Amino acid sequence: MSKNIPLYGQNKDGDSLNKASNAFRGPLDVIVAGDNSQYSPSKDELCRTYASHHANGMDITLPAVSSADAGLWVRIEVAVTVTSSDLVAVTAASGDLLEGSVYLTKATDAVANQVEFAADESNDLTLSMNGSTTGGLIGSWAKLTVNDSGYWTVEGQILGSGTLATPFS
Repeated sequence: MSKNIPLYGQNKDGDSLNKASNAFRGPLDVIVAGDNSQYSPSKDELCRTYASHHANGMDITLPAVSSADAGLWVRIEVAVTVTSSDLVAVTAASGDLLEGSVYLTKATDAVANQVEFAADESNDLTLSMNGSTTGGLIGSWAKLTVNDSGYWTVEGQILGSGTLATPFS
């Protein structure tokens, strides 16, 4: 039984290589967000960390992606607790569902009050932290990575207070 091995330069299954290449496609730097900063990065502006440094939070609208973009990522860090009237929000394009989950921990008792919230994988396009029940206290972080299906896999450790609730919608 012979294997079908492509000739040099005819890589027919470069998915793994493309995924690794995509993971380093962007500038790999840190953007420090100010007062209610609004970002709409292109695919070439992903692969970076956005750090919220203001109590009025920030909003990030992600570009539309497909399975060819697997490996692209964006990381969100909260360096200043957002206020309850504002939030840190990351919104995917229509049809680019959020998958995965985050651990949301009540800041007053991290061990006893940790809850895992998962995206329902049917209609969730937004991850938002309001500074209390859905997280957003200083030290919160989340990473969104394009997976092989062309959706965003979410992982993170979010710190909240009060009655914890899902940050996905």
